[in-house]
Amino acid sequence: MLDSEEKLLFVTEKYFSNKKIMLIPVKTIQDAWKQLKINLPDCIIVDVSMTENKNQLFIEGIKKNKQFQHVPWICLTAKGLTDDRIKGYTLGCSAYLSKPFDPEELESIVKNIIYHTHISLGFTLKSYLILKDIRIRLTKQYNACVSSNRKLNLTIKEQRILEKILIGEKIPEIASNLKISSRSVEKYISKLLDKTDTKNLLDLRTLPWSTVLNYKRANDGNRTRE
Repeated sequence: MLDSEEKLLFVTEKYFSNKKIMLIPVKTIQDAWKQLKINLPDCIIVDVSMTENKNQLFIEGIKKNKQFQHVPWICLTAKGLTDDRIKGYTLGCSAYLSKPFDPEELESIVKNIIYHTHISLGFTLKSYLILKDIRIRLTKQYNACVSSNRKLNLTIKEQRILEKILIGEKIPEIASNLKISSRSVEKYISKLLDKTDTKNLLDLRTLPWSTVLNYKRANDGNRTRE
C-alpha cells in the first residue's frame, strides 16, 4: 500500500494483520519499487492524490513492466475529488476508494478483486493449456502427414477439392465448380480425412497445407491418377 499518510498506513496494516492478510505499507515510490522486487503482490493500493503526480508515473511504470502489469490495483482518492477518480480509471485501476475509508470496506474490495483475478488467471491458464495441446496434436498430425508417402499421395481430384476446402468453399459449391455430385465430393473429403488422420474439415483446414501442397507440386510426376 503506497500512501504518504503514516497514520493511515499504520492503522490499515494493523487491521489487515488481525485479519491474517499481509499488507506492506510504503510511503515513497522508491520504497514501493524495492518491495515489488522482493514480493509480487496480489493487489496494489495507491493514493493517486500524492503530490507532483509521482504516483501516476509509478503506475505507468507498473503497466509497462511485464512482471507487474497483470497485478490489479486500487486507487485511493481524496474525498469528493472527481478528477482523482477519473485519473485512476484512466490509468486502469480495478476500483477506487475515497479517503477516509473504513478498513473493512478496503478488505472487501481487495478480496473481491483477488478472487476474480484468480478466476480470470485460472481460465487463461486452462485456455492456454488446451490451445497448447491442440497445437501439439496438430503438429504431430502435420509431421505424420509430411513423413508418410501414403498421406502425401493425393490424386489430382483430391488436391483440387482440398484447395477449394482451404479457401472456404462448401460441399455444394465444390460440386458445382468441379461439375461432380455432392456425394462424390463427400467421398473425396472422406479420403482426405483418412489420409491426413484428421477428424473433420476444421482439423483439415488447420493443418499447414501450404507446405504439403508445395511439396506435392514439386513432385507432380509422382501423383497417382484418380
